[in-house]
Amino acid sequence: MFLTFSRQIHKLAKLQNQILLMLVLSSITPVLIVGAYGIFSSTTALSDLAETNLKKQVDDETQKINAVLDGINDDVLFLSRTPEIQGLVESKDQKVDEWTKQMETIFASLMKTKLFYMQLRYIDENGQEIVRVDSDGKNVQVIPKTDLQYKGDRGYFTATMKLSAATIYTSPVELNQEHGQIERPFKPTIRYATPIFDSTGKKRGIVIANVLANKFIKIAKEANIGEKQESLLVDQNGYYIAHPNPNKEWGVDLKKNEKLEKDFPLEIAKQILSTQQGLIDQGTDKIIAYHKIVPNPNQPEFLVAITQAPKDSIFASVNWFRIIASMIILASLATVLPLGIARARQLTDLIKQLIDSISASSQRTFAALEQQERIASEQASSVHETTATMDELEASFRQSADQAKSTTIAAQQALHLTKSGTQAVGENLEGMFTLEKKVGAIAEQMVHLGEQANQIGSISQLVSDLANQTNMLALNSTVEAVRAGEHGKGFSVVANEIRRLADQSQQSTNKIYTLVSEIQSAINSTIMVTEEGQKMVATGVEIAQKTEQAFAGVEDVVNKVALNNQQISLNLKQQLDGIQQVVQAMDTINRGAKETAIGINQTKLDTQQLYEISLQLKQMV
Repeated sequence: MFLTFSRQIHKLAKLQNQILLMLVLSSITPVLIVGAYGIFSSTTALSDLAETNLKKQVDDETQKINAVLDGINDDVLFLSRTPEIQGLVESKDQKVDEWTKQMETIFASLMKTKLFYMQLRYIDENGQEIVRVDSDGKNVQVIPKTDLQYKGDRGYFTATMKLSAATIYTSPVELNQEHGQIERPFKPTIRYATPIFDSTGKKRGIVIANVLANKFIKIAKEANIGEKQESLLVDQNGYYIAHPNPNKEWGVDLKKNEKLEKDFPLEIAKQILSTQQGLIDQGTDKIIAYHKIVPNPNQPEFLVAITQAPKDSIFASVNWFRIIASMIILASLATVLPLGIARARQLTDLIKQLIDSISASSQRTFAALEQQERIASEQASSVHETTATMDELEASFRQSADQAKSTTIAAQQALHLTKSGTQAVGENLEGMFTLEKKVGAIAEQMVHLGEQANQIGSISQLVSDLANQTNMLALNSTVEAVRAGEHGKGFSVVANEIRRLADQSQQSTNKIYTLVSEIQSAINSTIMVTEEGQKMVATGVEIAQKTEQAFAGVEDVVNKVALNNQQISLNLKQQLDGIQQVVQAMDTINRGAKETAIGINQTKLDTQQLYEISLQLKQMV
């Protein structure tokens, strides 16, 4: 696992460069995305606003023209319903002049109020002008009866006479003519007319208004504010009625081919003339907004108000915004990146310090673990030696028990052989000397056993101290692992395992200490009994020496010796059981010491790996 991780580390670029690259990407990418989106959305909004303003301008122009035309329509219908018209239609010959004068007065009053009316006329059903009032925009003139003309052959008369009540005839917009010639200066004219009916429903002529079209053409021309934006007004055939260039106007009247399709692509010209309204931004270098004006829905004639502007002009602010926004983004990046790079260098320096701290901590931990491993090895060796000594002590106790048993048998035999005489007493005396030596040896062995038990207690204390030290080292290792962060997780697990083993060693040491205390107590009892046995053997020897003089008392002494040997055999058996328990405890300590040594060795390896990783990180940073 460590080798695989090491290979992965070697395949990576320098950590500092990676952090810098990540910083650059994390700084530039969001700024560019947000900036691009902001520029796109803002330019789109500005473009839409510019197009909306252009479309609104042509819509406002159309509404103003429609308002003028609707007003003319209402005026003509109003005149057709006045009592004076009806009185003139229904009057007898003696009242015609009266009603005529009243009509002239009404017509003159309206023309003085609305100067764009050129003529207001009443023409009877035969085509003869009955009332006519003219105006040049300043002066109003009632035309005398002798100058009235016949208009029955005019197209507007015949067309109006075919209409039903309350309907309007509207003529095309054209230049006014007098006696077949175009009047100069040009007077663009549009005619509104409606039929007149008497009380029986019979048509009795028409009311017609000749209107100076400059009233609404001026609206289109006044929209030409600015050098690059243009407003146009064309008729249903595409001929210009209003144009920034006067030479292009009135092509249909002046027989000039100045029309929409000459200045625009054919498809765009057809679209403008065939649809109600719209906005065109493709197929030309201009933005075109248009709106159809229909003076009379019942007639095919119509007008189209057009407003156009060059794209580079209308989108100039959009392009400037895009340039300025791009410069702001670049300036922001130029400001943020150096600061970010400086912060990244500070971060890498902090990582270097952290790695140095991990490396130093790993070295200290490694040294402590080496010392702990050496101590654990010594502990295991001492426990092994102690176990071997306890095995020898167990064999010695078994031998002592066998000897005590043999002594008991010999004493019983001596009791039966007491009557054998002096020879048996001599043998008994010799056996007593042997017993004295063996009891002395037992005393020496018990003293030696007491010393070994003390050594076991010292070793147990050493093991307990080592367990405490191991526990403290494991605790310190856990703290260092936590400080190491992600790299110290594995070491933290090992340190916890060491703490668990140290706790087990501490518990086993406490048990050994208890057992050693019990063994020492038993040994002390055995030493006291042995010393008493020595005294008794000495007494037996003295008695045996005196046996020659007092053989009669040998039997009692032998009985005492047999009883004492039985007690010694019992004590030796108890001591043997205690030693077996000590041996088992030492086996447990030995296994714990081996496990501790293995755990310390694994911790040492993990610490070595952590140290090597910290060195590699230090080289990378």
